[in-house]
Amino acid sequence: MVLVNPASTAAHPGLVDHAERVLRPLGLRAVLTTEMRGHATELARMAVETHGALTVVTMGGDGTAAEAAGALIGTGSALAPMPAGSTNVFARTLGWPRNCEMALDELAGDIARGTRPDRVTIGHVSADGDDRIFIVNAGVGIDAEAAETVERHPDMKRHIGQAWFAGATAMAALRTRKGDGVVVSIDGGAPFRLASLSVACSRPFAFFGDRPFDLIPEAGEDGALGWLGSATGGVIGPAVAVAGALTGAWHLDSPTVAHGVAHERITMESDEGVALQADGEPLGRFHHAVFTPAAGLLVMRSGGGSDTARD
Repeated sequence: MVLVNPASTAAHPGLVDHAERVLRPLGLRAVLTTEMRGHATELARMAVETHGALTVVTMGGDGTAAEAAGALIGTGSALAPMPAGSTNVFARTLGWPRNCEMALDELAGDIARGTRPDRVTIGHVSADGDDRIFIVNAGVGIDAEAAETVERHPDMKRHIGQAWFAGATAMAALRTRKGDGVVVSIDGGAPFRLASLSVACSRPFAFFGDRPFDLIPEAGEDGALGWLGSATGGVIGPAVAVAGALTGAWHLDSPTVAHGVAHERITMESDEGVALQADGEPLGRFHHAVFTPAAGLLVMRSGGGSDTARD
């Protein structure tokens, strides 16, 4: 089954027609359209439980794919995220072309060959009792404040795209004061304070055009979450991290940056409440959050793995 987010940047009727044309001979049951935030989770669950779909194709951005992933993890059905959003980090991480029609053609070829999906580890965050899956990254503090700013001005996002997110991040960093931040514990270890915290389950963290933004190179190693934080308030830590991520990994040696991996959990505490984002979507402000690896999601990669039909 195909799930389409009609609000996505690249989604249009011609693209849906193309998906139906190439996937219908391969067993496409239906094309369903999301109507609100969170709807892709409901539709993906229905696709598997009611219709027995072995593959759920999302045509949207990272948010749509993450919603579907939340329903598919542990089911044995695979997620095929097609790039119809603005950046499409998860789809591109899996090797799919940036052009959605080309990606659909490749997917059709993989399904026709009976290519087996791969199993990946993604992320889960529980914040003040609210649960959310993330497939690329999540964070509190500066990047979450930036996500809030971007969502408040959708016209800017459409017109200047990633440059607007970079500007929003700089503004969020400038607003931080000494003493702001969160208390973090990694795998039950001793707590420490950070000005902001970013968590990733895969790499790269994002893309700037064709260039990968590899903010947390340790993400995804052995099914672990990678994390990185600014050890000081203000713009110095974020500026060092951004420059290093775009030109190499030298930011990991900076005293303004803290980083590592978590095999079990990352716990965050904030007395005043702090902004939280997951896959670029602002979720609100929270006092307590726990980030954990989430295993058991099957995904279709470009080119696939073995050419063996799924059991």
